[in-house]
Amino acid sequence: MINHNVAGKISLFFVCFLCAFFLSIAAEAHLEIGVHPPQLTLKDIKGAQVSLSQYKDKKATVILFWATWSPNSQKALLRFEEIYKKYKSKGIEIIAVNVNNQTISEEDIDDARKMIQNLGITFSVVFDKELGTFNNYNTISIPTTVVVSEGKTSFVLPGWPLIEKEAMFDHLLFLAGEPSSKKHAPKYRPLHTAIADTNLARVLVKKRAYDKAYPLFSRAIEKDPKYMLAYVDLAELYQIEGRNKEAEETLTKALAINPDDENVLAELGYLLAKAGKIKDAIGVLEKAVKANEAYTPAHYYLGYAIAKDGRLKDALVEFDRAITLNPFDPMIYTLRGEAYEINKISSSASADFKKARELKAKLKN
Repeated sequence: MINHNVAGKISLFFVCFLCAFFLSIAAEAHLEIGVHPPQLTLKDIKGAQVSLSQYKDKKATVILFWATWSPNSQKALLRFEEIYKKYKSKGIEIIAVNVNNQTISEEDIDDARKMIQNLGITFSVVFDKELGTFNNYNTISIPTTVVVSEGKTSFVLPGWPLIEKEAMFDHLLFLAGEPSSKKHAPKYRPLHTAIADTNLARVLVKKRAYDKAYPLFSRAIEKDPKYMLAYVDLAELYQIEGRNKEAEETLTKALAINPDDENVLAELGYLLAKAGKIKDAIGVLEKAVKANEAYTPAHYYLGYAIAKDGRLKDALVEFDRAITLNPFDPMIYTLRGEAYEINKISSSASADFKKARELKAKLKN
């Protein structure tokens, strides 16, 4: 029999936690094309330090976030080994960052060592023992690849999608001095001043100076109408202040410019789901998943919407897919906890809310 007082406390906790969570993510600095990546200094299998800065003179440095439990990580390691053997003499360097667990144990290191040996990997393999680098790079799925050239990010690839990964390898070969296959359009680069305005606005949101943040987001959109993250962050700010109609209008405006942007689609779908527009939400979120199956939020937002549609079993499939992509995202467990709570499974809801709190605490450390 369900204890309704306990359920009520869980509901109150969830509302408070979710509001706090939105306040924290609204000011996150997304890793974007054309910006300086966070510094990276980690130890390799032998205990030696490896830094991104030591490769600053290379034509390109690839940072690959991977895990032994991720099937696509093995595919990525093998493909990059081919690239490394052929192009290391032409200025291509690779750093594989292992992110097996929230806190990487000696067992995790042994598992990684065995896989590296079995696959014959010869480039640098380092361990992100507390996932500090993983979080600094705002990684949304595993594997994720970041290409750094001339000190700035030139390509970011979440997951291992067929077409995009070939575009990335074509980009790498171009940086190595090989002729481009010209099969792929150049990667869009947002206007630098639009990024600067958006990042400043995020800082102001974090300080709760909302009135000063609004014009900066708007100015970023005016400068670069194709810069989707400015729309997303502006919509999140509207939601923080309970202005959901303006949030929906902002995201809809963004989709008129880029109808296949998975970030915008996911945020709009989630907004619709919270507003009770379940059928519309599911349609938008299914489109987000189709746009990029490696985009973790699309899966857990879809799971949340499906749960509100009364289909918990199907919802849990989407949450499991999200966990497979990135088990360290606290929003997975927050929303799955809400899904359990909707279906009056209080014990599972409590366990997931606890997991979300633990992961969020790790992000702050």
